[in-house]
Amino acid sequence: MHEAPHEALYEALHEALYKALHEALYEALHKALHKALHEALHKALHKALHEALHKALHKALHKALHEALHEALHEALHEALRTEALHKALREALRTEALHKALHRVPAIFPIASTRASAKYTPYIHLGTDIANKSSCTFLIKKFGLAAR
Repeated sequence: MHEAPHEALYEALHEALYKALHEALYEALHKALHKALHEALHKALHKALHEALHKALHKALHKALHEALHEALHEALHEALRTEALHKALREALRTEALHKALHRVPAIFPIASTRASAKYTPYIHLGTDIANKSSCTFLIKKFGLAAR
């Protein structure tokens, strides 16, 4: 009869120890798994979010930079064309003014007042009288370097 209480005690201790170990192991495994999963998920989510944000920001910055550069280049080209048009108009006005002044100086350069002009002026007499002729104007432009530069 001695064995029965021992066996019952052994059985009770075994069950209590099993239950305590089971709970302790369960709690320790639960904490370890929870921590490991939390760290793994945190790392994976951090990497995925970092890559997604990097990609989205890169795309948004690329688009914004493209639009800003497009606008700036458009404005610069527009300004350059406007400046070139103004320069062209100014060159044309200066060329016209220089031609106008040169045409008014022709009688002073080529004295034609006297019919007894010396032989050295004879070739220019027709030039002075035919000053409205376009070929004469072209001649003067070339002769006196009035062409646009």
